[in-house]
Amino acid sequence: APPPAPGGEVPAFRVFQFPAEAIPRIDGDTGDWAMVGSGYAIGTDAIAADDGSGRKPDPKSLQVNVRVGWVKGLNRLYFLYEAQDDYWSFAQPGLTNDILELVVDGDRSGGPLIARFHPELGKTLSAKEAWFGFQNVHAQNYHIFTPAGDKDWAMAWGPQASWIKRLPWSNIAYRHDLKHGEGGKLVMEFWITPFDHADPDDPGKSIETQLTEDRLIAMAWAVIDDDGPGGKRGFWNLSPHHT
Repeated sequence: APPPAPGGEVPAFRVFQFPAEAIPRIDGDTGDWAMVGSGYAIGTDAIAADDGSGRKPDPKSLQVNVRVGWVKGLNRLYFLYEAQDDYWSFAQPGLTNDILELVVDGDRSGGPLIARFHPELGKTLSAKEAWFGFQNVHAQNYHIFTPAGDKDWAMAWGPQASWIKRLPWSNIAYRHDLKHGEGGKLVMEFWITPFDHADPDDPGKSIETQLTEDRLIAMAWAVIDDDGPGGKRGFWNLSPHHT
């Protein structure tokens, strides 16, 4: 179980500090994570339907396990995502896919991060201005394909997509033997760089979140379980507040 939440409003979870001599290698091998105790694992029991019902995924259909780490001196968040699904969907282009949707607000600046929710949209800001000056700037959203077929590993939801999902700001590896439309296990290992300011054009103008010991960051994810044509599409959220 996670430790008590600050203020009692949202769950709080721990991020494991890897020693400098044991930085995880992004290759889909879980061996680097053997030192990460079970108290850092965030499993299927932590996610629920995004309708306020508290309904949990059917374990016969979907099981997930997520661990998050960092290394002192590197502004990177490392993730190990393990999932068992009875129907993997990844043969179509675009967002028709099983997805891990990740949102990170490293400095807890709060508020919306999507252009259409900007309070000045249509008043002092045009849609173009809101997109390039606001979307994904102070917090970042990644739709990570689990797994990716013949496309990028993620849809980084903002104008920073040309650089933020590439080295040296992120990296990913899958390990699986999956076939579209069938069941099985996926292992996905990746890291991203959180930004207090992610410039839409120039990473050189961006400001990385400075990760330090005992720092509290804002982060959540949703598991989107696509069961193909005629099947249900589950949206299982870690956060009790989808705003």
